[in-house]
Amino acid sequence: MLILAIALVCLLVGWLIAAAAVITSDFTKDMSTMYLREMTNLTQANFKSGLSMRYSGLRAVAESVNAEDTESLETLERFITDAEKNNSFEFMAFIDEDGFYYSRDGKRPAASKLSFLAELLNGEDELVSYNETFLNNNMIVLGTQISPIHFDGAEMIAIIAGYTADSIGQHMFLRSEDGQTNASIVTKDGSFIVYNTFFSNLPTGSNVLSKFREYADFDEGFSVEQIENDFKNGNAGMAVFKADGIHMCMYYAPIEGTEWYMLMEVPYEVVDEMTEDLSSRLNRNAITMMASIMLMIVIIFFVYLMNLRAHSKQLEAARESAEKAQKAAEQASSAKSEFLSRMSHEIRTPMNGIIGMTEIARQNTDNPEKVDDCLKKVSLSSKHLMSLINDVLDMSKIESGKIQLKNELFDLRLFLENIENIYSVQAQEKEIDFKISLFGRIDEFIVGDSLRLNQILTNLLSNALKFTPKGGRIVLGVSELKHEENTVLLRFSVKDTGMGIKEENLEKVFEAFEQENAEITHKFGGTGLGLSIVRSFAELMGGSATVRSEYGKGSEFEVELPFTVTENSRMIDWETDRFGDKVSAASTTYNFEGKHILLAEDNELNREIAVELLGVDTGAIIDEAEDGQKAVELFAKSEVNYYDLILMDIQMPRMNGFEAARSIRALERPDAASVPIFAMTANAFAEDEEKSLQAGMNAHLSKPLEISAVLAAMNEALNRD
Repeated sequence: MLILAIALVCLLVGWLIAAAAVITSDFTKDMSTMYLREMTNLTQANFKSGLSMRYSGLRAVAESVNAEDTESLETLERFITDAEKNNSFEFMAFIDEDGFYYSRDGKRPAASKLSFLAELLNGEDELVSYNETFLNNNMIVLGTQISPIHFDGAEMIAIIAGYTADSIGQHMFLRSEDGQTNASIVTKDGSFIVYNTFFSNLPTGSNVLSKFREYADFDEGFSVEQIENDFKNGNAGMAVFKADGIHMCMYYAPIEGTEWYMLMEVPYEVVDEMTEDLSSRLNRNAITMMASIMLMIVIIFFVYLMNLRAHSKQLEAARESAEKAQKAAEQASSAKSEFLSRMSHEIRTPMNGIIGMTEIARQNTDNPEKVDDCLKKVSLSSKHLMSLINDVLDMSKIESGKIQLKNELFDLRLFLENIENIYSVQAQEKEIDFKISLFGRIDEFIVGDSLRLNQILTNLLSNALKFTPKGGRIVLGVSELKHEENTVLLRFSVKDTGMGIKEENLEKVFEAFEQENAEITHKFGGTGLGLSIVRSFAELMGGSATVRSEYGKGSEFEVELPFTVTENSRMIDWETDRFGDKVSAASTTYNFEGKHILLAEDNELNREIAVELLGVDTGAIIDEAEDGQKAVELFAKSEVNYYDLILMDIQMPRMNGFEAARSIRALERPDAASVPIFAMTANAFAEDEEKSLQAGMNAHLSKPLEISAVLAAMNEALNRD
């Protein structure tokens, strides 16, 4: 068996050597094509890079125009003359939106002189042409879009410059250092633009097709008619010919973005030498390969026998692994299905409350107390629905890696007071004892992400309230674990006397879409995302989240997080230094009498709500616009400083909020840059806020609007003086 395998290998290698000899001739042509194609691609890339640098240079010239240069046609002509001299332009001109060009010779219509004028005026960028009539026929003209320049009642929107064809060839890497490879550029009819060819050794001529007809003797399978046809149809191709006693290979290909072709020539003998060398090496390698294969067969024969049993074990292990993976996938799919079912129930529950209480309120319009009670319940259901949506959005951002942490200085004492104010009320309603305990000395002012810390503690405390029965106890503990230089490690623990968690489910509760069991889901509801969000946020902040629990007696969740502390930060005295004079934002009233506000909102119901809540109670005068275009028109027609604030939705027809804000900022009036613009949008991610700021807005308010927060932001903007 082993001898038979060796014999077969010998026959195979012999056949490979014979086949290599047969295909050598065809291989030479293939090598020529491949070599020249790669050289053409490289040269075209260098050519395009050179053009790109020139386009950049043109735009830089346009950006250097200042007010003094556009005072008159004379000053503009002087600028253009200097620019031509400093940048080695044969010709330079600006193009305005009406199709006129401004050169050192004044203002002229460009329609009869520039073939790509229509494309340039329609917004196309980086255009090139040849044989324009500005100065002479041997000139390449480049044109590109620029930021509008206002001049003499018109806007110059593009710039063009002319270069000699020779300068393009010299500075754009069209000449080979080895002297054997030539690159030229021709038009589709064969006229030379950049003349750098083997044919330059022959009598002077301006058309490559004419030179082929007069001097070239093509190898079998190639002809000047084929080249001419490829030029006409935009195809790349290969030609092999003899001229002046020299055997040549030529590859030609269209230059993207132009009506031109690039020709790449190399002596046939150069490629032939490469092919012969490669063929010799292939033969040597074939012999070496034969010896190596025979040795490998012997080794493989014995290794195969040794690995047969090991392979069987691997197959068994792979089967078990696949079964585990399938089981895990089924469990994940089941968990997500259960999550979707829970979400359907959880969302429908508050929605049913909102719809039901709204209908009851409509039926009792003559009973103010009943209407007020219904509205309170609608508000509670709305907040519950919003918390569900926030959980899903947070989990989505965590899984997509879009969470952005902020490092901001905040007052830990005030932060904990706010937590206590919120949850002490909820605990009292359920007759649960709730307290916050600080252990040891803790810095009052720390640097970190207070929003994520609030979400962590809110999820833990809401969870504790959900599972702790009447008469139970919940303690939020805060302690310092480590303090090194300007870094402190804090532990936040939430301990309750609730139902507890079984030991086998302790880690399961931190997994997304999971709850301890179906009974928990049916009895207490929830999305199953809260604790997963807690652990994810803790790890993103450089900390950890763990749980200890005794089933039937209660649980304790601990989160350890690092923060930065400021110099000379004072320590919190929790028992005595709390509850200073504070004004509730919800109870604050605002007076915006005489203030004019422009509201851009395409949804009629949202406009009605905004006008009622932001205008009627404050005395502000609100003008409405149903889209961004209307908002720009109203602002442009108003008197200067008439509007004190603009509230701008983002997703609107005709013109969205980003475009409208940019248009207002671009208006030539003194209040266009200073009027405050607030985005009011359902786009609530951090990247959405960044887009609003980039568009020129001053603030980003997410829907559904927290009216007290909106009024506070409006008050700050309207009374900043």
